[in-house]
Amino acid sequence: MTQRKASIDMGTNTFQLLIGEVEGHDKIKKLYTEDIFVRLGKGGISDGYITEEAQQRAFDALGKFHQIISEYDVVSTEVAATSAVRVAKNGVEFREAIKSKFNFDVNIIQGDEEAEVIYYGVRSDISIEDTAIIMDIGGGSTEFIICDSEKVLWKESFEVGAQRLFDSFCKVDPITSSDKEALFDYVENRLMSLWGAVEKYQPKKIIGAAGTFHTIQEVYGAYNNVSAKDVQVVDNSDYDEMYEKFVGWNREERFKIKGLIPQRVDMVVPASCLLKCVLDKLSLGKLFISSASLREGLLLRTK
Repeated sequence: MTQRKASIDMGTNTFQLLIGEVEGHDKIKKLYTEDIFVRLGKGGISDGYITEEAQQRAFDALGKFHQIISEYDVVSTEVAATSAVRVAKNGVEFREAIKSKFNFDVNIIQGDEEAEVIYYGVRSDISIEDTAIIMDIGGGSTEFIICDSEKVLWKESFEVGAQRLFDSFCKVDPITSSDKEALFDYVENRLMSLWGAVEKYQPKKIIGAAGTFHTIQEVYGAYNNVSAKDVQVVDNSDYDEMYEKFVGWNREERFKIKGLIPQRVDMVVPASCLLKCVLDKLSLGKLFISSASLREGLLLRTK
C-alpha cells in the first residue's frame, strides 16, 4: 500500500522538507524536496538558547513548508527538531509556538533516536553489505551508527557539530594551525567511545550522510565535470585536496571554490576538520556518500 507522507528535519543549520510516496518499509518515491538554511543555532547554541532572530527565520521556513505541504494530499507529517532545540532552555516554548502557528507537532528528537532514524534513511538509499559506519555531521551534533544491512550494532550522538566547533575554534579566518590542532584534539577526546566501538566492530566502510557530504559531492562533481548526484564514492586522497582548500583558504577564496554554495562557506571549515579527524583515525581509504538521511528515515518510520 502506497502512502503519501511529509517530513521536516529541523536541523541546527538547515531545515529540510521531503514529500514522498512510501512503499513498504524502505522505498520512497520523492515528490518534493527543499532545503532552507535557517541557521537555527547561530548566535545562541553555545549558550543554550534559540535567538529571536533564529526563531523568526525558522517560522519563515516552516510557513513556506506548511504552504507546500497543503498542496499535496499527505496522510501525515512528521516534524523532528534536533540538537539546537533539545539543548535550548527555550526549546519547549519554541515548539509550542510552532504548534500554535502551523499546527505541527514537533518531536524534539533525542540523540540516540536521531541516530536510529538516520540509519533507516541511509539504508533506503545505499547498499550496506558489510559492517559499515554512518556519519551525519549536523550543526549541533554529529551522529555515528555502526551497522550492517539488517540492524544497528552501535550508535551514539555527540554534541559535536559544525556550529559548535565554529563558535569554539574558528576565531580567525583562515583557521590557525594552533586552533586547528586544538579542534582535532577536542574531537579525538570527545569521540573516545566511538574509537572503542570501531575497535570492537571493525567497520569496513564509512558512509557520509547530510549536508557536509553533499558539499563534497558538489565540489568533487564541479572539479571533475560529473553530476553531483553521481558522486557516490570519493577517495580519501581526493577529499584531502578539498580539505586543504576548505581550511587553508580564507573566506573570500572559499567563495570561489566551484560547487561550494555560499551558505556553507563558513561551516565547511569546522565540518571538514571533524571529518578529516575521523577519516584519519579509520584509515579506510574511501568515503561513500548517501543521498538520504534523517528526513528520509522520518518518512519511513512515520506511523
